[in-house]
Amino acid sequence: MNNVIYTKVSIFRNVKDYKFVPKLEANKKEEIVNKLVEILKDFNLIDLTKASEQIKLYISSLQINTKNNLVFLNQKNNLAITLFDGEHITITSFAENYDEKIFKNVKDVAALISNKISLSFSDNYGFLMSDLTKIGSAVKIESAIDLNAIKQLEKIEQVKSNISKLGYSLIETKDKNIFKLSTVCNLGFSESEVISEFEKVLRQLEDLEIESAKMLDVENHDEYLDRALRSVAVMKSCHLMNYDELKNHLTNLRLGLNLGLIDINPSKINELQRLVKNVDYLSKSELIDLADKVKSILKGD
Repeated sequence: MNNVIYTKVSIFRNVKDYKFVPKLEANKKEEIVNKLVEILKDFNLIDLTKASEQIKLYISSLQINTKNNLVFLNQKNNLAITLFDGEHITITSFAENYDEKIFKNVKDVAALISNKISLSFSDNYGFLMSDLTKIGSAVKIESAIDLNAIKQLEKIEQVKSNISKLGYSLIETKDKNIFKLSTVCNLGFSESEVISEFEKVLRQLEDLEIESAKMLDVENHDEYLDRALRSVAVMKSCHLMNYDELKNHLTNLRLGLNLGLIDINPSKINELQRLVKNVDYLSKSELIDLADKVKSILKGD
């Protein structure tokens, strides 16, 4: 999927006979941590207050904002388990674009934990959560997707409304033309059903974006071709680059890729997207540094 920037999946679990997080005593939290240490042999337990900057950056790269200091990490499989962030256990995996392996990785860890620890579960409702929207299979999936063409056609509000009726959320982010699609409620659905239905909706959005790009191209082909080629040229030779300019170039690259106007690896566009920050001012040295990173990523294309 050319327009999907990342996908993140999380599975939530609570330990049976333990209070939900807001009322969970410190000694009970310690008991849960000790239980997990015995089970998660392929994970390293990290105290973020003592972790290196490299580890902290890795946590950030997984789109994880944990309120607590203890995290189990398996970097080989891009897996993190955060503790007491709303629920007792949150198992998260992250992938560039859309990679089905992350679902298997998270489900395998969830199965491992459930085989060793009794979890809060109801035959009628599924896994029990403090957050009612998570009750059921207790899975949350989100993907960031570029919907520039749909937005240009002024169809985004209609699309958001249709997505909402399907039981999903589509929210605009701070980054230009990037929207976040996420599950809202999965009560009554199995993990496999949640994953399968999410993928269908995500692919429908991708197809709609490509069709929208083709509609724009009918009357503006030469302009879009020019923008895409200019962006490639500028990004390969720039000496100074700011974040707003980078966002604009990325918009041109994705549109050009969708229309077959340029040949560039989508993974490189995603790598460039991860450089984007919502910062208004950069010093001269920072402008040069960002330009060097951009050129390095595009090198060889």
